[in-house]
Amino acid sequence: MGELVKSAKLFANENHERIHVGAIPAVRDLPMHRKSVAQIVSSVTNDEETIAAAWLHDIVEDTAVTIGDLERRFGSEVARVVGELTVPTHAGFRNRVTRTGLAKQHFAGASPAAKTVKIADLIDSCSTLHKTDPIALIPYASETSELIEVLAGGDSRLLARLQRNLDKYAIDSLPAQKGAAAPRFRPLAIPIAALRVFEQAITAQYVAEPLVSFDSELHPAELHQAMTVAGIHVAGLHRHGKLWGFLPARQHKSGETPQGREFAKSQIVSGRSPLTEVTDVLTRHDFCFVSVNESISGVIARSDFHKPAVRMWLFGIITFTELETTERIRQKWPEDSWTSLVSEQRLERARRLYAERQRRKEDCDLLDCLQLSDKVDVLLTDPAERNVLGITSASGAQKASKELEILRNKVAHSQSFADKDWAQVARMARRIHQLLDGA
Repeated sequence: MGELVKSAKLFANENHERIHVGAIPAVRDLPMHRKSVAQIVSSVTNDEETIAAAWLHDIVEDTAVTIGDLERRFGSEVARVVGELTVPTHAGFRNRVTRTGLAKQHFAGASPAAKTVKIADLIDSCSTLHKTDPIALIPYASETSELIEVLAGGDSRLLARLQRNLDKYAIDSLPAQKGAAAPRFRPLAIPIAALRVFEQAITAQYVAEPLVSFDSELHPAELHQAMTVAGIHVAGLHRHGKLWGFLPARQHKSGETPQGREFAKSQIVSGRSPLTEVTDVLTRHDFCFVSVNESISGVIARSDFHKPAVRMWLFGIITFTELETTERIRQKWPEDSWTSLVSEQRLERARRLYAERQRRKEDCDLLDCLQLSDKVDVLLTDPAERNVLGITSASGAQKASKELEILRNKVAHSQSFADKDWAQVARMARRIHQLLDGA
């Protein structure tokens, strides 16, 4: 195993906090999945960059790592392949049919290396679903069959293996088709219309900073000097008066000066795009560019999420999360039967608050007085609820509730969160997508 692959393996295993679990909820063990994909790819090629990309194939989609992070650490070729493996999932692409069509369009133009890694990814994902969730395999296998049409050009041996597996799964899954599908997770108290208005209230144009641009004919060293003087982290590049790309200020690990690059379609949103869409872009890229009247004029980075308007938006999402959690508890544990799941110390704290609110004649019950992290802990004692969120264990549930409480405190008290807590931000934004998709 070469140094590049070793470095990619280490980096992949260090970054395993999953953001997106909706598409394949049963495939949740990221380290094992990445290892399997890398082993499958290694069985047909010795190319170090392709194998490194296999270890990193879903790291942009599933964690807070961006394509820019990969380029700075592993070079442009690995970053390019991983970028080809990352399908944009903007707000307009919610239903499975549309997502599959988008994926087909995306992978049709992918390189042979990216197609080979994608085939390996599908082989392992289908195998895992076949063993753990045959019901979920049925629609996933159907989507995979459609993707096969555009994956020609990837390794032919792996493509044939994937087709054989799908044929076998089709036979094995026939009895499972008669079973009832798993119930969808639906909110009880959140008014979907209000949630949709909330999602659209603060849009990209209100958060973006103006994109300062320079003539791309200038030497990169001159451009970086000008950016340093202007105090900006990214600049637009224009040629003959036309904006064509951008130049990041951050240096590569090797010390190489970043060069100008063209805008990727996957990192451009309209000025009216909701922040859920901006969050999705920033989960993949260092910068999200904002287009107004078909002209790119603004840029958003993760640091812009510290602005007051975005803090309000985030706090609102957390409030919606608490409302949903509270009502799920009321449904599953009526008449305060949930109290047996809370420690006596935490329960006593809720009782004291309840007594005080009763003294003030406020309309509430004991559950309303429980802390948010305690509510999340209660809800996630149910394995079915953990499965919806892709949490595999009780310890993972406790970690998730603690992280949510930490993020809420940071948002409320104007503390920095965009770097260390981005995974939480992205998960909540995608949860809003799921709620609206279920409307």
